[in-house]
Amino acid sequence: MSVTSLSGAFGFAPQSAKSTAGTTFYWYKAYNIDYGVVIDERPLPQEIGDSLVPTGAFRASAYSAGGLDFTPRLEDDFGWLLAWAMGEDGVVSEVVPGSSNPQAHTWTLDGTENALSWGTVHVMIPEAADKLGIISIDNKVSMLRITVPQTGLVTARMDLAGRLFDEVTDNIFENNASGAGWTPAFEDFDSTPVAAKTTFKIDGVSSGNALEMTGVTMDFVNGLTTPQQEMTVGSYSPDDFTAVSRNVTVRGTYKWPSDAFFRQIVGGSAGATTFSDEVFKGSAEIQMKAPKEITGAYEYSLTLDFPNVVFQMTNPRLAGANIITTDIIGTAVATAGSQFMTAVLQNGSTAGPYTWPT
Repeated sequence: MSVTSLSGAFGFAPQSAKSTAGTTFYWYKAYNIDYGVVIDERPLPQEIGDSLVPTGAFRASAYSAGGLDFTPRLEDDFGWLLAWAMGEDGVVSEVVPGSSNPQAHTWTLDGTENALSWGTVHVMIPEAADKLGIISIDNKVSMLRITVPQTGLVTARMDLAGRLFDEVTDNIFENNASGAGWTPAFEDFDSTPVAAKTTFKIDGVSSGNALEMTGVTMDFVNGLTTPQQEMTVGSYSPDDFTAVSRNVTVRGTYKWPSDAFFRQIVGGSAGATTFSDEVFKGSAEIQMKAPKEITGAYEYSLTLDFPNVVFQMTNPRLAGANIITTDIIGTAVATAGSQFMTAVLQNGSTAGPYTWPT
């Protein structure tokens, strides 16, 4: 018989410390969940006196990895994913002075932050009569991608790496997953941002107006140590996943309205005729909104601001019976006296604050 995926679920709980399982779970509807157990299983090496074929095998390590593809709902729980990815607590402020609704949650990175938070993951796998629960502790976020299509819903992808189990517990499965930690509760659809209410701006380009883009993608990457680097004698699980680098890239397809931006990137100014040996750098902002209003004229929104981005542009594509487009690729950089990036999630008074347990 066949079993469908629709009653499956992905949830996570913030951890107060390594090896301390989280207890407060947040659940996310997803299009695809490919997170689970990874086992490093190897054949025995060939030995003198052996045969031409393997004569055995052994397990060297086990951990968890993978992620999920989903549409972010800005109502509340997406803020916990931002806090998890950035390793920072959101700072709450009033959008309207004297009122707590709506409110803004702000994460600010200057590029020196190197501590990431731990999280416990629960994945529910449907079976014919019940559900199998997969448990993994000590997870960190390796990548958060936000994609704005030409039309339609904004989507996201989050990748994780986890220790799976440790010296405290070796439980990785929950039979008949239900009860505490296994009761999904999902947010509604109406706080999901859409492409039609998204803007992408670059300082000094198009007079500060939104650029005509046919798609934009932002990748926030935490470069983590690998399971192989983190293995220690006496354990099947990696000891840690430490951030050794962090970077943000923004890329998208730009409808060619004129040669001004192309000249700016290649030559340094909108009217340039010669090559410039300096990179083109400007601030960038992506703002995504949902159609639903929180209160009054205030909508659910997520604004990503990057004060210093180094931009490149591909040569314009000339194709028969088609419009001219070019690809923009930007890399955020940290400079003295300036922040690396800021994320602002605007939602209602019932959301957050996104403070990681200690």
